[in-house]
Amino acid sequence: MNSVNSVSLPPLGLDLVIKNINELPSPSLVMVELLHAVDQDDSSPVALAKSISRHQSLVARMLRMANSSFYGMPGRVETIADAIVVLGLRTVRNLAVTAGLFDSLTVISAPGFDLDNFWRHSVATALGANALARRMNLKEGSAFVAGLLHDVGRLVLASNFPEHFAAVQRYQSEYDGFPLEAEQTILGIDHAAIGSLLGKHWLFPATICNAIASHHHPVDSENDFLAGIVHIADALAHALDLAGNPTEMVPCISQCCWKRAGLSWHDSQAIFIEIEREFNGFDVLSKA
Repeated sequence: MNSVNSVSLPPLGLDLVIKNINELPSPSLVMVELLHAVDQDDSSPVALAKSISRHQSLVARMLRMANSSFYGMPGRVETIADAIVVLGLRTVRNLAVTAGLFDSLTVISAPGFDLDNFWRHSVATALGANALARRMNLKEGSAFVAGLLHDVGRLVLASNFPEHFAAVQRYQSEYDGFPLEAEQTILGIDHAAIGSLLGKHWLFPATICNAIASHHHPVDSENDFLAGIVHIADALAHALDLAGNPTEMVPCISQCCWKRAGLSWHDSQAIFIEIEREFNGFDVLSKA
């Protein structure tokens, strides 16, 4: 038995994980609608505003974010329709998805788990995935959502299995390794697999569930672009360390994914700049 796992823990099998996921509260219907509509070609500002306006807590959070000093419109954005005019359809949709998921998942916390750090890294990854998808002429909405949710399995671990999560933290600290390796060693399952199970339970689009499941080891396939995008964006976000993690480690990027993306060194630098520029607009989320 590993020295970090001195307390005997029950095995964390799929059945136990699924049972606990089934007991988690489901996201609002508005949230599910937004997730399935992020890449619809016929989406309109009116339809988006109508959908968001049905969820009052989401409206309040959205307006506080839109009126933040970052956007330079303090007190001038009074409705979701105003926000769309000022910020644009894509930005409002991404803000709405981010705020909605934040509301759905912020109840989750555990000793040793930094929720603010988690969200900052998730947002940075989402912005990176969005930028990559745009350069590759792929669907930006799905890329943003998949990037935002790529580590959601860690939230499930921290909230539903705090003792297992603590054991993983101890192992990672002792052996100075990546969380994925510690999870697989201690638990026999990792946050990517758990996050995909949560996505399926919450009826997220299959492409997003697949990207969550394989973002650390994307399949070398022409049909696995989304996982590859999130894989690269995750590494870029770790490299920027906008989360301010004192033990930050940058994972290696799959060469096949990098080659498939067709990015030059200058492209990567431009993406870094774009992530940093847009990040502050989303960083007000935790303060909204």
